[in-house]
Amino acid sequence: MMKINCRVTGCYQVVQVIHKHNHSLCNPSKTHLFRSHRNLSSVQAAEADMARSVGITPKTTIDFMSKQVGGRENLGFISQDYKNYVCSKCTKEMKAGDTGGILEYLQKK
Repeated sequence: MMKINCRVTGCYQVVQVIHKHNHSLCNPSKTHLFRSHRNLSSVQAAEADMARSVGITPKTTIDFMSKQVGGRENLGFISQDYKNYVCSKCTKEMKAGDTGGILEYLQKK
């Protein structure tokens, strides 16, 4: 643990350091779930766009992508990240008053 203060001058100063770690670290097999470690790559985004354009369900798309990389832990994102990507993309493409069918697409299983 480290305690850092910001001085009036705008400089930072370390005021306390405790070297003993007081909680267990995360198992490396779970680090892919951290938000800071999740990212939908440009290649995966292109595959997601193609799958959506031909009507493949989100679950099927994620299953296919995870098989390509050897499992969900190697995918680099979780299903909610995929849904957020698709939803934000559709929101950008929508015109006023248009629903774009996004809710129906995301609810397919």
